[in-house]
Amino acid sequence: MGRPEIDSFEAALQREKRTTGFFVAFDYSTDAMTEIGAFFKRTGIMIRALTVKDILDEQIARKLA
Repeated sequence: MGRPEIDSFEAALQREKRTTGFFVAFDYSTDAMTEIGAFFKRTGIMIRALTVKDILDEQIARKLA
């Protein structure tokens, strides 16, 4: 997943006044992960970036902690 998709997701989170969002993809680009961190610093809104592998390996609990 790239930064443009994250940017769109950020806009949706702000529009719906959400404090946390969950985004699932097969993988994330470095730019996407950097933007997720910068978005949190700017707004305080957390995006939980999960991968399909995390879900299949049942690693979600560790990432959400």
